[in-house]
Amino acid sequence: MPRDVVALVSADDFVSAVRVYTDRVNDLLRRGGVPALEAIETCETHSLALLDAVVNAPETVIDLAGWWFARAIEMATQTGRTSGDEASDEPISMLAGTANEEQVREALGRLPAAERTAVMLRDGYDLPNQAVGVALRRGSESAAELIAGGRLDLVAAYDDRVRPNLAGHSGRTTVDLVTLSMLADGTLESPRAAPLRRHVGNCAACEDVLEALAKGRRLAAGLPIIAMDDDARQSMIDRIASRAEAVLPSHDLVLRAVDEDHDPGPIVHPVLAIAIMVLALTLGIGIAALTHANNGPSPLPPTANTFQPTDTPLFSPPPVQVPTRRSRTAIANPSITPTRQTSVKPRHSQTPTAEPTTSAPVAPHGRPRITLSPSRGRRGTTITVTGSGFPADSPVRITYGQRAAESSAQTDSTGAFVGQVQATALLPNSYSVTARAGNKSASATFQQTL
Repeated sequence: MPRDVVALVSADDFVSAVRVYTDRVNDLLRRGGVPALEAIETCETHSLALLDAVVNAPETVIDLAGWWFARAIEMATQTGRTSGDEASDEPISMLAGTANEEQVREALGRLPAAERTAVMLRDGYDLPNQAVGVALRRGSESAAELIAGGRLDLVAAYDDRVRPNLAGHSGRTTVDLVTLSMLADGTLESPRAAPLRRHVGNCAACEDVLEALAKGRRLAAGLPIIAMDDDARQSMIDRIASRAEAVLPSHDLVLRAVDEDHDPGPIVHPVLAIAIMVLALTLGIGIAALTHANNGPSPLPPTANTFQPTDTPLFSPPPVQVPTRRSRTAIANPSITPTRQTSVKPRHSQTPTAEPTTSAPVAPHGRPRITLSPSRGRRGTTITVTGSGFPADSPVRITYGQRAAESSAQTDSTGAFVGQVQATALLPNSYSVTARAGNKSASATFQQTL
């Protein structure tokens, strides 16, 4: 079971992902020309292959949905039909054949293949940018550019108009298609979204592009999906659930592993710490004995018989004192030679004198903490993580949920940092965002919605 507790994916999470995406993968296969029975077999075969990859090579599975859709795209491509051709051996949907659907699909058919696939994955099947990038075997930024361009081209083809662009942009605010596309689908973080919306209200070019991006998303999202037969889907999910429960950890075990990962325990083993303390004490006693033997007994003044013993430890180490600014000046003057004090006076008869000051210890970094902005949002939301109290000038690893997504940042000389991570969990829930630098970590909760 170990292997980092099987990449911290529980059996329940895996089965839930299969349940959510089965019909969408089936739709992609069916519209790619795969017959109904073969599409069902392919969905089950690929989901079991995904389960084996999670168990045996979790580092190869960046995103569960993206991995699954990538295989479905390969299968549909090998079939040799275009994505606009549907299989003819079963009805597509209740809305199949309506004028609106035909018009949207005809407009999609006029897009370049990469843009068409990216728009369908992001808007038709509601995958986040990261999953789209994995499915297309591209980076998230490249996938986001394809999605934005595809939305604009879809609207241009659907409305038979020139593709909107930012040539007429005015104002000092810097904008680009990807940022406006994220604003259109609600995945742009609040600190950037608010000022950008204010700018769009005063820039006609940006407003036109934003409206076209939003319309393109609505057109693709409104397309019906070819669902798998209910009995066939339930039988497939039952078989996958039985297999997943046998090879993946339970949800409770994953949570316990996450808690242990957040609390690594003491850096130095307690037994080793005790041994170091004993050794230090022994060395201190030996050094004190040698010093006493080298100096010899000091002659006592006549008043020594009035000295009263005090309850001080026999071998307590002398306090380390740092001279004040005034005493440092005196030591630097060669005409002043410090002499050893040989007289001993009773403690109660000593005249109070100003004791030398000691330098204040350097305050350690405070308890690490992080804040999230926003703390709630849809899947695919980019979360800005602000942290403090971490080791200075150190790399920071930021994880989302059960390591569904990771990113990195760097602390400054004060132990503070600002980084980002995407909300990429498969299902709506409360997920932990964790930042770790060295032996320090801190977590905060992000509420992921639909």
